[in-house]
Parts: sequence; C-alpha cells; structure tokens
Amino acid sequence: MSEPAEIPRVKAPGGAVIPEILQDEVVRRFAEAGVMIFDAVWPAAVISGLHDAYGAVYANYHHDREFADALAVGDKRTMITITVDGPFNDPGLYANPTVFPLISKLLGDDVILGSFVSVTSLPGSLDQEAHLDMPLLFEAERVSPELPSYSLTLVIPLVDMNAMNGTTAFFPGSHRVIADEPPGSEPVAPDVPVGSALLFDARVWHGGTPNRSAAPRPVLYNTYQRSWFRDTVNFLSQSPLVMDPAEWARIPDQHRFLFDWARPPQD
Repeated sequence: MSEPAEIPRVKAPGGAVIPEILQDEVVRRFAEAGVMIFDAVWPAAVISGLHDAYGAVYANYHHDREFADALAVGDKRTMITITVDGPFNDPGLYANPTVFPLISKLLGDDVILGSFVSVTSLPGSLDQEAHLDMPLLFEAERVSPELPSYSLTLVIPLVDMNAMNGTTAFFPGSHRVIADEPPGSEPVAPDVPVGSALLFDARVWHGGTPNRSAAPRPVLYNTYQRSWFRDTVNFLSQSPLVMDPAEWARIPDQHRFLFDWARPPQD
C-alpha cells in the first residue's frame, strides 16, 4: 500500500464552520491520510495571548532536565499538563467550530477530551525518533488498521512550526498498516503557522524535528478519545487533564460532556 504523498490542508478562515456538504469529504481524506492541517482557524492575536499566558506559568519547565510532574518525550522535549483555566478554558480551543464537528464525525457522539497538554522542544533539540504516541489496541490480532479512529490529537502551535523552530514529520497513511517501525518512505515535515492546527490519528508514525531557533517551541496537544479509551502509557506521573471547580463552572453546558470523566470534586 502506498502512502499519500502529502498532508491534506483545509482552510476555513476565522474558525468558520466547514459546510455540511463538504464535511464527509474532509473526513474521508483524513481517514485516508491519518493527518490533516487546518489553516487560519484562529486570529494570530488569540494565539499570541495563549503563548504569553503559557510562558507566564510554564516557563519553569524550559530547562533540559527531568521533572516529577512532566514527561520527557525526547531530546530537550517535555510534555506538560496545562491547567484548563484563564484563556485555556475557551470553547474555541477545545470545541472549535471548524475542527470539532469533524472530530465528532470521526470519534462519535461519546467523544471526550482525554488530555490537555503542551509538548515543548527547547533550542538545540535533535530529531525525535519516529514513534507512535501509544501502542496499538490489537497489535497481535492485526486488526487495528481496520478499526475506525479511537484517539485523535489536535496540535495547536503557539509559535510557527517550521524548519527553524521545529515541526513534526509524519508518515501519512501509516495508520493503515501494522508495523514495528515507520515506513521506509521519506516523512512529510509540514509548516504549520500560528493560527492553524494539525489533527492526527494516534496510529500514525511521526517524530519531531530539531529546534534550530533560540527560543522554546511550545505546541498545545488536545487529545480526543472515544469514551471507553484511556491512554495508559503517557500519564503515569502526571494528570492528563487538570481543572478546578470554578473553571468547570465556566464550561458551557453543551460542552461539558467532553470533561465529565474528569469532573473535579465540588466543594
């Protein structure tokens, strides 16, 4: 089976809803490639505000060392749980009108937000080994390629993802073949500018590229899952989702199903 040569891109300026008549075709193309870029979803000023808020709280993780509450995911790369508060408690992030209807079509009505984190690479980080974010569900039975998606990650860059800052290289279509290593073809390393987002299936092989800039490169990782699925690999030392009762109260009723599984105790 040959992999698609490119990562498909969809443009819906300003977070516009993709017309229903086109959504099925977008879903079909995503199911084929396992990865898709959505351009011009947010104004640059919105992402700039998130970047500033991220730096004000999480800059203490910008050191090349291990942390008790954050996971090292490669050379000078750390996965940090982002508290759902302030500007991060925004339906435009976790239920974006451009992207979320497609996520719902792919994962079904019982979709949840399984984790809300950032992955930050520091200046001088090297190529990350190509990998899957978690083991396949049924690797021994060789049925995983036949399954519909069960876990999708929406990557929201807080700085441009490119050859200078670092991006993520993907092997489109690799979710349709069970293998112990990535395909022998060259991966696709896309530019994803601020304001855009990238969605990928958990079964797609991928790996980060070097950060050649002088500043950290944070990206938000919103991972959506079918309600029965849990990531049992990446959250042994940290919570996948953190939110206090006051922030829970800010979530619109129509979106609370995303967070019900992790609802904080009420005072």
